[in-house]
Amino acid sequence: MPSKPIDASPAIAKFLRERRRELGMTLRAVQEGSAQIGKPIPHSTLARIESGQLDPGVLRLHQLLRLYRLPAQAAGDLLDLESVAGVAPTEQDPSKLRDLAMAAWSAGRVGRAMAYFFAFRDRVAKSLAPDEVRQDATLSFAIAASALGKHGLSKHLLEDLLLQNPAPDVIVSVLVQLSVCWRSLGSTEAALAFLERAANLVGAEDHRRRGWIEHQRGLVRIDLGDYDRAAAALDFALASHQLAKAPMDEALVLISFARLGYERGNPDAAVAAGRRAAEFAEGRGFSRLRLFAQLETARALHLQGEIDGSRVLLRSILADSLTTDDSVMRFHAHYYLWKTELASGELARADIELREAAYFVRFVDQTTPEVSEIREHLRRQARKSSH
Repeated sequence: MPSKPIDASPAIAKFLRERRRELGMTLRAVQEGSAQIGKPIPHSTLARIESGQLDPGVLRLHQLLRLYRLPAQAAGDLLDLESVAGVAPTEQDPSKLRDLAMAAWSAGRVGRAMAYFFAFRDRVAKSLAPDEVRQDATLSFAIAASALGKHGLSKHLLEDLLLQNPAPDVIVSVLVQLSVCWRSLGSTEAALAFLERAANLVGAEDHRRRGWIEHQRGLVRIDLGDYDRAAAALDFALASHQLAKAPMDEALVLISFARLGYERGNPDAAVAAGRRAAEFAEGRGFSRLRLFAQLETARALHLQGEIDGSRVLLRSILADSLTTDDSVMRFHAHYYLWKTELASGELARADIELREAAYFVRFVDQTTPEVSEIREHLRRQARKSSH
């Protein structure tokens, strides 16, 4: 019985097509280049791959990634995001697709939001949209990818965007998001450098963008243990977003105050800030941000010694994240449930949570103590099994 052909990935097809065009290569030039590093890929085959009619297969994909100087991880990240995305929408208007994506994202419907973001990028690429709209499509997708733990892919897309000399309204957002990516990947120095450049380009009355910069500066200061300066930066960011009437950004800053309390070793302040952030987010329909606020509250409750309260809240977070395909949230919920069950002496349950966290860590491209601990556990397991 003949095997069923593998469905081609529209995201990978578009990724390869865009990169070839960025490099100014024709299909025949790629055919010639592929022959120099392996088996030649006929230009007719390349056309079918780029149109999404043919899956390239592992060998051809790696050959093309090498030829186009693309990180292999970026392709895997795209496939992960595509697997999360819901059914492709029928809407064709790029501006409406962007609005729908943002609305779904605010409501915590991650799969639906990613389907709209993929469609938004695709429609813009196929239209005669101005450069600023095209740049916004890439930026929006990169921010969503980063929020779902794909910081390497986000950084790659943004670095390519910088080479296109983005419009003034876009470049500050690109620089701030690059700071987010570098901080998440473990470099506070790079994160601060991008913020300094962004700060030089923002006007005094641009409250929202100044809020972004100070919020990110506050998070970097928390990482560095500079808590007083972190608090000052978060205060500035909160006031800026209130002036800009940007409630989603305001909710994100409120969540960061909970994190500051936790890192400072002040669980009472962290619990109070987490509950305030959760109430604020829920009142405005920001479902995903409500879960992040509750996550901060749960780990602060653990620090406070309220193990049962932390467990109940984490179970609730996990139940909500199951309906949204939010792998980042599920990783953190399982990680902290592991810690909670260990603290309770429930070793069998703790082992289950550890295995779940180890499964979901593959979706998180980030350098944090939680991620590092799970990855180190997996490395120890691999060494044990090899002996």
